[in-house]
Amino acid sequence: MMYATATAGAQSGPTRFSTVDLPHPSRVALWEEHNARALIALGCRTLSNASLEATELNLHLPRLQFAHISGNPHVIERNQRFISSRPADAVVLYFNLEADAFFYHQEGCEILRPGQAVLYDADQPFMRGFSQGLEELALKVPRALYKEISGQSGLIRPQIFDFNMSASRDQHARALAGLITGALAGPDSDGEGLEASAIDLLRIMVNGYGDAGGRGHFITATSFIRQRLSDPHLSASQIAAAVAISERQLTRVFAKEGVSVSRFIRKERLELARQILSHSDGGKRSLAQVAAQTGFVSYSHFSRAYKERFGVGPLRDSHATDR
Repeated sequence: MMYATATAGAQSGPTRFSTVDLPHPSRVALWEEHNARALIALGCRTLSNASLEATELNLHLPRLQFAHISGNPHVIERNQRFISSRPADAVVLYFNLEADAFFYHQEGCEILRPGQAVLYDADQPFMRGFSQGLEELALKVPRALYKEISGQSGLIRPQIFDFNMSASRDQHARALAGLITGALAGPDSDGEGLEASAIDLLRIMVNGYGDAGGRGHFITATSFIRQRLSDPHLSASQIAAAVAISERQLTRVFAKEGVSVSRFIRKERLELARQILSHSDGGKRSLAQVAAQTGFVSYSHFSRAYKERFGVGPLRDSHATDR
């Protein structure tokens, strides 16, 4: 009997597996079987004899695997028995989205907070526990590809990244988390481009630099911009510092995509403004408030820019008040 449902073909969209509607006595075994096929083989046990409620979205690309995993409190373990019988031959990057989690490995124990990611060798023993439940993203990278990226065949100790922090290296981790989230939301028209971007972001995270022809710096820069659209003082120097490149290099990165930094910021602000105005509660805000929320220094500047982009003024495009 098949319990996984697919939103698209194996290469064109994510598949979903959940224990929620399965017979209670079979949930753990079926969850283990699914993970052995879709990600890595591991053992699972629930806490306080609770029935396992867990869901996983998986996306298999030619060289990478993405996943979004959620569940109630439980513990997972990949011991030597699993490693010997079902070698993963890969490293895995886990992004912790909610609640603290512990990570036991050969060299000690890490407590992962929400907003932290851990990169670890899947063929080294580990145990992970989620006493408050689990929500995370996972990226599985074949060992050969990881060696191509990093020059190393694996990891003895885990690497930790704070992808909700402002440090430049972690901005790339944040951008990678966003890329994975978007990919799992539905089919992507450019699977090869998606994978290449993910690989370049991982390369920057691990080495501090990307592929000369890659899009990693552009994706991180645009992610940083979208987080700060309300800041009227957002500048190329701030963005370059966050991405850990020079302003000149930032200009080249955006020119390669056919747009300037300032034009991209303006376009994103206007798209956000239109989204706010079209939202059901848009009428509760004045246009001046929308302008401020999207980083425009004045209502008149906002109104002119909006009309130039969309052909109509913001007042005609919404039910918001003028002031």
